[in-house]
Order: sequence, then structure tokens, then C-alpha cells
Amino acid sequence: MKNIDFFRDSIQKEKLIKLDFKYLSNDIETWWKNLNPDMPLRLAKFQLANLILKNAAPNDIAYFDQLGLNNISAVTISNIFFTDCHKLARIVHEAISELFALNDIKYPYEEHKNIYLKPGGENYRDWGNGFGEITPHSDDLYEDLNTDFLSLTVCRDTTHTPTEIYFPKDILSDFTDVEISRLLNLKVKFISGKNISILKSRERNIIEYCPISEFKFYLDFRIDTEVGERMIPINSRDRDLIEKMRINIESCTRQKSDSRTGTFTIIANFKALHARAQMKIDRSTAIEIANNKDYSFAPRLLFRNKGQDARFLNV
Repeated sequence: MKNIDFFRDSIQKEKLIKLDFKYLSNDIETWWKNLNPDMPLRLAKFQLANLILKNAAPNDIAYFDQLGLNNISAVTISNIFFTDCHKLARIVHEAISELFALNDIKYPYEEHKNIYLKPGGENYRDWGNGFGEITPHSDDLYEDLNTDFLSLTVCRDTTHTPTEIYFPKDILSDFTDVEISRLLNLKVKFISGKNISILKSRERNIIEYCPISEFKFYLDFRIDTEVGERMIPINSRDRDLIEKMRINIESCTRQKSDSRTGTFTIIANFKALHARAQMKIDRSTAIEIANNKDYSFAPRLLFRNKGQDARFLNV
């Protein structure tokens, strides 16, 4: 019982931090207008990171080193920039991702950087480049490496479809002590989906305890159009727990990021789940958009990084 009480108390403290960089946006826009267009990305993001560290409020800078610790599961930063430009958005995205110590992982069988409606996407849900709803999940649970952090930057979103963030404390709010006890021992198999070109799987417990960051969750409620459920209980008798969580997701509290240009969101991938409603456009428009191969003009264009927490790579 003490373990269950500790578990409940621990996950109840997890939270989303919202920051507003409007006070920095003019500095960033001026820097962008004066930037040499031929400057390599690695140098441009280094310049921008220095600008932010020099001019941002100390209280805001402090959060760069707290994600995944001190009960901070996610951070959103709004009003970083206002110019609708995919090059600016990419530089901002890479610079701030690195300030949060996100070490981006690029797998050769997945194109993870640009998120927009791709050809055929009108036929898919639970796929970042699709038109349909994306069910709450954490990324890459089938991979051998752990994806500690996920970051997203909005270049533009005229569809007004924000990223949604779910906390385990809300999904499990009505679970009994007996059900929590079973969850703490629940083992599942995670399967890759349409997002990668090969089939991968991994078995793991859905909950782990870490002395540094406390409880970590491994949950994926997506049902892929091609491979089906992405999270399958090893013991079929545990399916009732997964189904109860899936039902709770429909009505539980969730937070939404800002879908406007210049919004950055970063999530501790094992502390909170992310999702998205069906894109707020009709199907015929989705088909027309998906057939336009120039992503720089997509009505909804986000940049994504996902990878390891660089603070602990050598520990």
C-alpha cells in the first residue's frame, strides 16, 4: 500500500510549464532579417542559442535544464517568432531543442524531421503525416534506444490543430489500488507502425521507477491502419487494464499547445503522452494538400526532434 500511495503522490505532481517569449521575439526577428542567408544551419543555430541565453529571463532559462526532472513533464514556449518561414522555424527548432539537451536521433528507416500532410495521408489516422486523429502515445517504444525527449516547432498551422498533452495521473485517476498494483507489473509488446519502413518490436514493462526522475511510463494507444494495435499485453488477462485506460482517454483532462506560428513544445517522452485531433479541414482539401509535394507551403508544417537526454548520455 505504501508503494501505491507513493506512486499516486509522485505522478500527481507532474505538470506542464508554459512560457511566453514575446519579450524576445523582436530580437529574434531582427537577428533573422540580418542573418547571412548562406550561413550553415549549425552556425545559425549556435548564434541564435547564444542570443536566447543572453537575453532570456533567468527564470525561463532555468527550465532548459529541468525537463523530465522536478516533476516537469513538458514545456511550451509561445511567441518565439512571427515570420512564417520554414528556414527560420527550422533554426529556432534546432537551437531550442539543443538548449533543452535533446540529442536528436535519426534512424535511416524513418523521416522524422518534417511533419506535414503527405501523399496518401488522407487515408490514415495515428500517423504524424496523416489527416486523421492521432491517439495518445509516447514515441519509439519499440526501439532499442530510449527516446527521452520529443520536441515540436510550429512553422504554420492554418488548420488550427494543436498538439495535445496527456498526463498518466489523469488517465489513471479512477484506478483502484488493486488495478494500480497490477499496472506496476504489467508487461506489453510494442510494435512499430506506418511511421517507419521496417517492422520492429520490443517487450517492456509499462511503468518503471528511476531514482532521478521517478516514474516513467511506456504507453501507446495508437491503432495503426496497417499493423493494428501498437501496444499488446503479453498476458491477455491484462487487456482489461489497457482497455480501461483507453476508455478513460476519451474523457480525461488534456492540455493543448498553441498552434500558432512560433510555438515550441518539448515533452519528456516517458512522463507525458502526446496526441492530435483530426486535422480541422475536410477530406477533399486534405487530398489536394497531400498531393502538393512542396512541404514549405503546407498549411500545417511542424519540425520534430526526438532522442536522448544529452545530460545523462555519459552517466
